[in-house]
Amino acid sequence: MNLRGGEVLPDWKIRELMQKGVIIGADESLVNPSSLDLRVSAEWYKVLGSFLPPEDQKVEEALKSWKVVDDDKVLKSEFFVDTAQPYIVKLMEGLKLPGTLTAKIHNKSGRGRIGISVKGLADKVSRFDNIPSGYKGGIYAEICATKFPLLVKERDAIPQIVFYNGNPNPLQGLDLDLLLNEHPILTDSRGNPSYTEEERKEIVRTGQFTFNVDLSRRLLIYRAKGNKTLVLSEKDRYEPHDFFEPVRKTQKDNNIVVIYPGDFVLIKSKEHIRLPPEFAAEISGYSIDLGDLRTHYAGWINASHGYDPKNPNVPSYILFEVRARDTPVVLRDGQNFAKFVVHRMLDTPKKLYMAERSTNFDDLRSFMPGIFKKK
Repeated sequence: MNLRGGEVLPDWKIRELMQKGVIIGADESLVNPSSLDLRVSAEWYKVLGSFLPPEDQKVEEALKSWKVVDDDKVLKSEFFVDTAQPYIVKLMEGLKLPGTLTAKIHNKSGRGRIGISVKGLADKVSRFDNIPSGYKGGIYAEICATKFPLLVKERDAIPQIVFYNGNPNPLQGLDLDLLLNEHPILTDSRGNPSYTEEERKEIVRTGQFTFNVDLSRRLLIYRAKGNKTLVLSEKDRYEPHDFFEPVRKTQKDNNIVVIYPGDFVLIKSKEHIRLPPEFAAEISGYSIDLGDLRTHYAGWINASHGYDPKNPNVPSYILFEVRARDTPVVLRDGQNFAKFVVHRMLDTPKKLYMAERSTNFDDLRSFMPGIFKKK
C-alpha cells in the first residue's frame, strides 16, 4: 500500500489513540512529545540467537516451531538478563492500527546509555522494529545487555514506539531547504550552522545530516568498566563512577581515541541539535561508510530537543553509545560519525522536551539515566 503523508504523531494524538483502543494497555504517563514508552510483561523467552519470525507465523508460533528457545517460556515478575545473551519479551501494550497508520519501535536513550540493545518484533513481520499499517496484535522486544547484567521487573519501560501518518517520510529537497532557512538544525556553540554551504546542498539533496566526534577536550570519552548488575526499577541508587571511568587526553594523544572490540564507551557530538517542536529526528542504525562500529543504541530524538527560544544556544549535543564491531577503531576529532534524518510532526506536541537535557559532559551524573545518583 502506498501511503501518503508520513508525519509523526504528537503526544496529544497518541493519547487520543489510546482512548480509541488503537493502542491497548498503555500507560498515559509514559507519553513523550513524539513517542510512547513501552513496558515489559512477565513473559520471557531465552533464545539461541537474534531472531525474526517469517511472514506466515506469529512470534510465539515461530519460537516454538523453529526450536530457537533455549529454555521454555518463563513467566516471572523479575527476570535476570545476562550479558551477550538475547531474550525475547512480550510487551504489555498491543496495537489495532488502522490502514492509515504505521509505527516503529526504538530504544529509550536512558536504556541505550547503559548498553541495552533493543529490537522490536511483531507477528508475521520479518523486519525488526517496523509495524505495518493495519497491524493487529501483540508486540515484542528482543533485549540484550551488551555490558552490564540487568535485573528487569514486570512493567519496566525499555523500548519506545513512534507512530506515523502513513509510511515514514523524512524531509529532503525543497521541504528541507525551506526548514533550514529558518532553523539550521545542527549548530556550533554560537548558534551558527555547523555545516558549509556545499555541505548544506548535500544535506538538502540526500535528506541526511552528519554528526561529528568531539575529541577536542581534555576529557575524551567515558568507558564502561566491570559487569556489575543494574536493577532497572531503582531510582537514584547507583554511583555513576562505579560503572564508567573517564578517559582523558595525555601528551602523546593527538585528539584521537582507540575503541577496542568489547569496549562500551560514551562519546559526545561536536554539534548541537536544535529541533523545532514541529520536527523530530532519527539516527541511522549503522553506516558502513563511517566506520566499522556501532554508534548508538537509541536512535530517536524527540520533537523540540534542544529548542529553547529564550536561550537559543543552550547546550544540546548528542551522546553516542559506541562499540567497535570486529577490529579496533581509531576515532579522531571532527570525524564523521553518525547520520540522521528529520521527520515532520503531524502537529505541535503539547509537551516539550526542554525539561531534561544533558548539559555538561564533564559531569557524568548529568546525563546518566534515573537509576544513577544525580547528586
